Amino acid sequence: MGELGVNKILGALLATALGLMALHQLSGIVFSHGEDEGHHGEEHAEATSMSDQMCAKYAYCVQVAGAAGASAPVEEVFDLGAALASADASKGERAFKAQCATCHNIADGGANGTGPNLHGVVGAAKTVHPGFTYSAALSGIGGEWTYEELNHWINNPSAYARGTSMSFAGLRRDSDRVNVIAYLAANSPNAPALPAPLAAEPDEAVPAEGEAAPAEGEAAATEAVESDAPVETAPDAPAEDAPEATAAESAPAEAPAAEESHN
Repeated sequence: MGELGVNKILGALLATALGLMALHQLSGIVFSHGEDEGHHGEEHAEATSMSDQMCAKYAYCVQVAGAAGASAPVEEVFDLGAALASADASKGERAFKAQCATCHNIADGGANGTGPNLHGVVGAAKTVHPGFTYSAALSGIGGEWTYEELNHWINNPSAYARGTSMSFAGLRRDSDRVNVIAYLAANSPNAPALPAPLAAEPDEAVPAEGEAAPAEGEAAATEAVESDAPVETAPDAPAEDAPEATAAESAPAEAPAAEESHN
């Protein structure tokens, strides 16, 4: 191999080495720039809230739960009186046969089963049925089966009476529960009256029809007039120069008298 061939080989190796070095430097610049952007992005994300990030990224601003200014959810109050007023005892009968008839009898004078007979249960004492042995957990509560007590009991028996022998999980759906209570009331000859619905919150006072509310300016002017005390007007004082005028008016009368005495 001649000198020219050796030079070509060395030149090719040198060009390859220079190319690798340039590629290494270029990759280092690119990746370091990407890391810097990533760090800046993380710092920006930490500095802003989740709600602000969603606004900036998706152009759709929503209030994120837990963000500053988010209001606490309002707890809904179950109105038992209103629910019982619209309850359906026929649907309650179907639910009773599907969920309760395995352990309970509701016929008048019917025998006890795994649970006591429930005829006339609404308004009766909790452990009133003769011939049935109630659990100590339920016997220790005492009281009567009011609509409110039945609602809590049927909703979750184990939570109502800790240690009860009743293994029923409960009727958690409000409509099913109030329908069953309505069916129990229909089979209770001395059932008390249904509880009244919860009273609505009073609204703000509204002016009578055709009577416009006074504007703020008019109301303020009226109060100012009513609060001002009557002003007493002082009588006009006589003018200070009145005596001088009187003396001047009487002067001509004295002159003729002096002339008469001279004559």
